[in-house]
Amino acid sequence: MEFLKDLAVLISIISMILGIKNNRENKIQENNYRENFLRLEKQKQALFAQEKITDQLISRLNSRANILPFFHLVLNNTKIEVNEDEKKVKLTIGLINIGKESAANIMLIPIEKGSEKYYVVTKNEQPNLYHLYDYFSKYYALPGDLVEFSLVRKIPLEDNELINDFIKFKIGFKDLLGNLYEQEFEFGYDNCFVKGYNLKNSTSIPLLIKENGSE
Repeated sequence: MEFLKDLAVLISIISMILGIKNNRENKIQENNYRENFLRLEKQKQALFAQEKITDQLISRLNSRANILPFFHLVLNNTKIEVNEDEKKVKLTIGLINIGKESAANIMLIPIEKGSEKYYVVTKNEQPNLYHLYDYFSKYYALPGDLVEFSLVRKIPLEDNELINDFIKFKIGFKDLLGNLYEQEFEFGYDNCFVKGYNLKNSTSIPLLIKENGSE
């Protein structure tokens, strides 16, 4: 009888331990599900916000008497490539022509920072961390066309390999009359908070730099 009592106590203890373990595993699964759900919701909100900004820009553009080529940022987290072996990250940047006129001779224009010029500068770090990897996929964009280029930077070995940058670049292009314009863009990328492209990005209005035929 004493043996049966001890056995019952042992079984009760084992059941309690298994119950605690199962509860812990269930909580881990619930937390993983909650994190995945929140991540999907953030992506949906980001897409909605991007579409809303694009609609607003199209509305502003259509209200102008003089319709111009007009590029807008297209940032897609699925086009971020991380190479853990080489400790590098590659960012593909999209630009869509939401204007009603075609753009030609699309090119990156250097930005001055101090006495130096760079195609890409960052607010948080040195200006030469990002380097061109793939240049523009095409140099001519009809209305609605998407052009892309890519940047690459090394993943830092210090600070737990964290990256948190706001990146600025500038493009130039010509309209069908040969007038030259510039447009400036800025976007955020990090691998610690948003873990992708930041919702905080900006697109400037095209600025006329040189009229065709002018000195």
